[in-house]
Amino acid sequence: MDEFKKVALEAVKAAEERILFHFNQELVAEQKADFSPVTKADKEAEEIIVSTIKKRFPNHGFSGEEFGTDNPNAEFVWYIDPIDGTKEFIHGIETFGTILGLKHGDQIILGVVNLPALKELIFASTQEQTTINAARVGVSKTDDLSKAYINFGGYRVLENQGYMQALINLKNRAQSVKGFPYAYSFSLLVKGKIDGMIDPAALPHDVSAWTIIVKQAGGKYSDFYGNEDTLGPTSLATNGKIHSQLMEILKEVKV
Repeated sequence: MDEFKKVALEAVKAAEERILFHFNQELVAEQKADFSPVTKADKEAEEIIVSTIKKRFPNHGFSGEEFGTDNPNAEFVWYIDPIDGTKEFIHGIETFGTILGLKHGDQIILGVVNLPALKELIFASTQEQTTINAARVGVSKTDDLSKAYINFGGYRVLENQGYMQALINLKNRAQSVKGFPYAYSFSLLVKGKIDGMIDPAALPHDVSAWTIIVKQAGGKYSDFYGNEDTLGPTSLATNGKIHSQLMEILKEVKV
C-alpha cells in the first residue's frame, strides 16, 4: 500500500503543476458528447497521471474521464478525473480538483483528491483514515435533517431523471441545499462543513476515490437504495447519521 500511495501522490502532484500552469489562462474549451467542457489542461493532466503510474505499475489498468479505459480487466485499475469542475476551472474559480481512485478486484483500496488552488490534498486508504494535508479530518455529527446542509450535483440530470420532486422535498426539509463541484463538495463533507452529498448520475471516475475517503472519515457512502459496493450511477454520501433520512426522500420519486 505504501508504494501505491507514493505513486498516487506523485501522479496528482505532477498533474497539479500542469493544471496550475493553465489556470487563469485563456483556454479553448471543446464540448463533449454529454455537453460538458474539456480543455487541453484536462487532457494533459490525465496523460501525466497515467504515464506517472505506468512507469511504476505497467500492468495496471486505467479508466479516465478524457481517454476512456486501458486494460480495464486488470487486477488493479485506476479511476481518474483529471479536473473535476472544468467549468469552474475555465472561469478562474478555485473549487476544481483532481480525483484518483485505485480499485483492487471489487474493492476501492485508495483514494486521492487534490484541490490545487485551495492547497488541499486529501488521502485515504483501507489502511489509513482520511487526512487533508496529513491532518486527520472527520464528518459532522448532525443527526437532524432539518439542520443539515446538503450539496448535490447535476441540476439538468436531476430534472431529466425525475428526481426534481425529490430535490424540492429535500429543500423543504433540510437547512440548506446547494450545488457545488464534486471534489469541493466532498471535501466539505469530510471536513464536517456539510452533512451530505447526492448525485443521480455519477460516473466511476467521479466517485471512486470518495467511496473510501468518506468511509475513512467516519461517513457513509452508497447508492440511493443503500448498496454500498457501487460506483454509480446514483451516489449518496453523508455523515452516516442522516443517511437513512436522505434515502427515504430519494426513494419517494421513482425514475
